[in-house]
Amino acid sequence: MTTETLLSAAQKSTFDRDGYFIAEAFLSPDEVESIRREITAIVDRYPDVPEELVQIEPAVRRGAVTPESTELGVRKLFRMTRHSELFRALAFHPRMVGMALELIGPDVSLFQSMLLMKPPRFGGQKVWHQDNAYFRLEPNDVFGFWIALDDADVANGCMHVIPGSHRAGIGEHGGVEDDYGLSSAPTTDDAVACVMKSGDALVFHGETYHYTPPNSSDRRRRALQYHYASTHCRSSKDSPFKSTEPEVIVAGAGARPPEG
Repeated sequence: MTTETLLSAAQKSTFDRDGYFIAEAFLSPDEVESIRREITAIVDRYPDVPEELVQIEPAVRRGAVTPESTELGVRKLFRMTRHSELFRALAFHPRMVGMALELIGPDVSLFQSMLLMKPPRFGGQKVWHQDNAYFRLEPNDVFGFWIALDDADVANGCMHVIPGSHRAGIGEHGGVEDDYGLSSAPTTDDAVACVMKSGDALVFHGETYHYTPPNSSDRRRRALQYHYASTHCRSSKDSPFKSTEPEVIVAGAGARPPEG
């Protein structure tokens, strides 16, 4: 497999200092459209999708909202590499693996993959949290790609981050599901709204504080999130994450990229 060296010195410096940066036009319009089509194909199989791999929007579960389609009622899909070959192949995308090798390489796994749907008008917030508070990986060589599949802004629930928060360690978290977050909400005066175009990627450290507001708009806000970690990381026993095993090894010993 050929990887691309795409991490500039400025991006690496920004990542180290702030815990995130935005890579514009990370995926092409054709790549984004193929992902959107695959999402529809997967959701069309619901309720045959295994229960542990899908989360319905809370307002829909409560019966407070009746979505116009099944897809618009889905909040999250988990472990995307189990849903289709497209999402497994995407784990080996040369741009993602190339950056992973530079940030945490040479031995890299896809630790977690999710689709985050946040449907129009009733898609709920995700409270302030750190992803490694779920994973509890030690050492903390873990970071994520949050790839916008629609244009994302404050109205439809774009990512918000607090620069430099990844250097504070893992804060105390509590709650369940999408209410699982930092027990003491951070001061948001320094929060940055990551306004992004479809195909842009937010590259962020696993301990960067982040949050997404509700989708109050009439527009979708779909995003694909892939977390990569060093294969030398281990998850502690107090991890609230459902699975502490990586989904697939993408670089180094044991890597098996798709053929063709």
